[in-house]
Amino acid sequence: MNRIMGIVILLSITCLITQPVYAHIFRLSSNKTTYEPGDEIVVNLEVKNTMGIEKTMDIYVSIEEEKGNHLPSAKLYSLKLSPGENRNITVYNTNVSEFMVNGEYVIYAQLIEAGFTLYEDEISFSITGLPEVMEIDVLLSNDSNFNFLKDVFVLNERIYIGYSSSVDDVNLNCKITYPDSSFETVTLPYSFNADQVGLYSLNITANKENYRSFNRNLQFAVIESIPFYEKKATQTELTLLYIIFFVLIIIILTFFIVKRKQVIR
Repeated sequence: MNRIMGIVILLSITCLITQPVYAHIFRLSSNKTTYEPGDEIVVNLEVKNTMGIEKTMDIYVSIEEEKGNHLPSAKLYSLKLSPGENRNITVYNTNVSEFMVNGEYVIYAQLIEAGFTLYEDEISFSITGLPEVMEIDVLLSNDSNFNFLKDVFVLNERIYIGYSSSVDDVNLNCKITYPDSSFETVTLPYSFNADQVGLYSLNITANKENYRSFNRNLQFAVIESIPFYEKKATQTELTLLYIIFFVLIIIILTFFIVKRKQVIR
């Protein structure tokens, strides 16, 4: 009996010595739940060491926009807290600016010890009032219906430039720079005959009230003719198919001849 009691006492002492940080308080809070341009965002984390010894706490904090429209970020904090010490730390502090986007944001905090998450908390807030993002795709084709998109054309081929947009009634401009460095500004959709060999550049700008300005640069090429190696590759493939076909015929004929001789014998 004494032996059993000794084992129980020893195990209890071991648990007390090796127990993790018991943070009875591990809580995120923010100064607001909805922010507009110019507002200051302040997110604090309250954490407490309830053990009777000094402990170092590793805290991992991440932030992300729920739809992935803003780059996520993360930071690792290391806090040394005295027995019973309670501390508030600011884990996120910024002003709402044009570098952010409208949406729902989530901040997630974890208290980690020896690779294990002991406590966790999360808080969310929303940002509104910023200019919305315009999605514009520039279309290049030798087909006016843009059924097949291309970025390499042949000399004297008709080139069609168009666009698709997530927003109607966009004020859009397109500047074309030709291989000889001349340029012109056109309204899309637009088409022309490619009479110069070389690299063409497009600069697309678009704007609309309550939306972010759009600016994109892209290039396409015009060559004299379809490269000869493509035709040569096609002829080589046909020749190879003929060879394989004749080899198969020879193998089949040989098989039947051998079988027939065996039957005659």
